[in-house]
Amino acid sequence: MKASKRYRRAKRTFKRIVKGKVFEKSEFGTGLSDYTLYGLLSQQKSRPDGTVLNPFKLVIEPTKQASQSLSPVQIYIGSEPSQHRAERVLLWSIYRERNPERHYDVFLMNDLVGFERAGWKTGFTAYRYAIPELAGYRGRAIYNDVDQIYLEDPGFLFDEAMDDAAILALGSIDTSVMLMECPALEQLWSIEAIAEAPRERLHAAMLDLLRGRDLAGDLPPDWNARDHEYTAGQSKLLHYTILHTQPWVPFPSKLRYSENANADVWNKLESEADENGFAPAWKSSPARSYSEMEGFFRMSPELDMSKGAR
Repeated sequence: MKASKRYRRAKRTFKRIVKGKVFEKSEFGTGLSDYTLYGLLSQQKSRPDGTVLNPFKLVIEPTKQASQSLSPVQIYIGSEPSQHRAERVLLWSIYRERNPERHYDVFLMNDLVGFERAGWKTGFTAYRYAIPELAGYRGRAIYNDVDQIYLEDPGFLFDEAMDDAAILALGSIDTSVMLMECPALEQLWSIEAIAEAPRERLHAAMLDLLRGRDLAGDLPPDWNARDHEYTAGQSKLLHYTILHTQPWVPFPSKLRYSENANADVWNKLESEADENGFAPAWKSSPARSYSEMEGFFRMSPELDMSKGAR
């Protein structure tokens, strides 16, 4: 089976070379020319099993009189150890932009057990499709890739009108930011469904489960402004999706980095996090616990995945 997969991969690469497309990349992609020699030689065909039993839950409680009309916001972040700096700044942006009259639950999905991660582009590629199950198929949830920052209160995204859609995603297909109606995804998205989806077209396969039922709606583009799509004063979320221009340089030995035109937005947020004592140790190395953040978040026990989020 493994030999067959290697053959198909080699065949696809050969066809791209013949057609002169080997160095082509999408508008937001990273091509072969953006990798170092080490990066090319160390492309991950498989990934080790996860070691973390459950998503870690961070709670931001209201610091002012709570508004009874505002339901708690649930945010799930797909992350991995190499993105510890990005994770920290995304968390700071949520804390900074939140409504102080509202309750927020933030779930960090990092190195989770129970997933076969072979063929995933990142260490968290498919965690997003497990969110409805993790949430017990109850309520709404926001999903964010770790390489993003909020420039507006995520509560406004959480409250977006969904009509009859089960998800809102950019162009109905880019799932890097999503708003989900978890009950509507029961029997469709689950950990089992992820395992059954073909590795080479995982995202498309998971979206195919929704398309025939007209369950995928369009996310307002200001909630997922990718790199040069960012407009100051208008964009509500900035997504540093081009790997070799991410300002925090997470893979220095594997990628040839170039400057991001919007690096100053991210750098300013990191400096603010430093100045406010927001877990400063995270800047140099991955954290093994979240105890540094107790001045900002209330720590909650790890989730029991068999019961869903509570």
